Amino acid sequence: MIRRKGYSAGWLLLTCLGGLLASACGEPGGGSDTPAASGGSGGTSVGSGGLAPTESGGAPGSGAVTSSDGSGGSGAVVGSGGSAPGSGGSDAGSGGSAPGGGGIPEEWPPAAPEGMIPNEPYPENVASPSKDNWQDGLISPTLESEHHNQPAVINGYLQITGNSMFSLYDISDPTDPQLLSSRQSPDYCTACGEAEGHEVSFAKYGDVLLTVTIQGKGVDLWDVTEATNPVLLDTVYIDGINYGDFTDAVWGVAWQGNHIFVGGTNTGIHVIDATDPTNAELVGGLSNLGGVSAGPVFPVGNVLVVTTPKENAGIATLDISNPENPVLLKSLSPGEPSYIGAFYRHYAYLLNPLRVYDVLTNPTEITLVSGSRPGGYFEYLSFQDDMMFAGRIRPEPGATKIDVSSPTNYTFVKDIYGRRDLQENDDQFTVAIGNLLVLSDDQLSPATNEYAGTVIAVHDTAPDTTPPEVDSIVPKDGATGQATTSRIGISFTDNIELATVDHRSFVVQAVGGETVAGTWGVNMSVLHFEPNAGFAPGTTYEVILPADGIKDYVGNGIAAEFRATFTTQ
Repeated sequence: MIRRKGYSAGWLLLTCLGGLLASACGEPGGGSDTPAASGGSGGTSVGSGGLAPTESGGAPGSGAVTSSDGSGGSGAVVGSGGSAPGSGGSDAGSGGSAPGGGGIPEEWPPAAPEGMIPNEPYPENVASPSKDNWQDGLISPTLESEHHNQPAVINGYLQITGNSMFSLYDISDPTDPQLLSSRQSPDYCTACGEAEGHEVSFAKYGDVLLTVTIQGKGVDLWDVTEATNPVLLDTVYIDGINYGDFTDAVWGVAWQGNHIFVGGTNTGIHVIDATDPTNAELVGGLSNLGGVSAGPVFPVGNVLVVTTPKENAGIATLDISNPENPVLLKSLSPGEPSYIGAFYRHYAYLLNPLRVYDVLTNPTEITLVSGSRPGGYFEYLSFQDDMMFAGRIRPEPGATKIDVSSPTNYTFVKDIYGRRDLQENDDQFTVAIGNLLVLSDDQLSPATNEYAGTVIAVHDTAPDTTPPEVDSIVPKDGATGQATTSRIGISFTDNIELATVDHRSFVVQAVGGETVAGTWGVNMSVLHFEPNAGFAPGTTYEVILPADGIKDYVGNGIAAEFRATFTTQ
């Protein structure tokens, strides 16, 4: 069941005519205005919106996911073809041949975010305070006494997603963040139960930036192009979802181009067609995941990785080459329970104990990666440049920084202390932004009857100058027999700023042919592309990421051009 709000049903056509959906409508360029509409509650305080101006079916065959080292891996559903023959280590990110003509569009540089993210050095006593001097490591005041969950960055601004709500902040001065806007779901209800924002996902249709947020009965779709005035576009209700905790609830959302995948706990996976985000509709799903409850979800091209919510333990991989008809590839239910799952590079994670599984080398097999793992009880995970930030809980609020560069030997780096003067707070939801670490919390203090909200800490003295690298791409480089309904997914080593992604920084084209128009999406470090009209049959396509095009949260661009090809059925 669906309720529609916001723009008219002709939004897609109108924005094409207005130039907003330039890439989606098949033409580069476009304007930056958004249609006027109302939605949600909350005010604004600073600034204007828009991107910063610039100068200018069926299951595929066998094969494996391509990694940046050029290896092909073992057989999987994501396409046939041997190992990628090309050159390039992890820093170069290239690999495989890219035959034919074509190349980088002449218009350069690509889009840039409107907001400014800081990336400055800090003294050692701020980056690594003693536990007794924990206050020295927290540089911002508490942001809101609200129920906060996963933070992220969009268009150069901090988005804090919470219990059926979200806020956008200008953190160009992280010691004095400025609230730009705050919105609640139309079904916001604190007394009804849980509607926590455990996962964050964004989409880009031309110049329009969108986000999908979790609410008590389903999901909400928002236009966040203008940070001071987010607009509710649509609400999609899902049968069986009703303000639950780890059942009858949504724990995962991923906006992959024109489709949104929803992890609906005991109700399974739900697929939403959001081609027109003002008129989104449920079009498919899968309820039987081999005994795995659907929590956070991570699409990477034609593979969907499903992890579990708390009080469960499991991982499933799905073939989503036809996004409206997911097919279970493999499920795994380990004996130990897990609090929540996560994904980074080509690995899925389960917590307590910390377990690591390779899910992309061969998605028909989920392989435990054995090795040394730091001990401790953790809840939520985030990643940046081969560092894991594992959220802790009271009475030790904050996060532990862990080096995960060696899959078999994770090593402790440091603790980042949360607020130790509050009651019942964890500060366990994190996102690294340069050398800053945002800590968010969802606990209600029995002493004050207030939520802990969010605070900004420092996790390193030096600014972040490490460029994101391509870890994996699906379909793999050189894959054949790919469905015409395929989508492209690229897993990076750092979280990607979606505002830097467009037809110039993420080029998809038939070899020697025209650029393919489509839409983009992102889940933290996984970038998505979906063509508007599907791919042509029997055609070889190339994916080109020019150097210094796609960037991380603080503006580090990929260091070298990346290329890959695949061929459709």
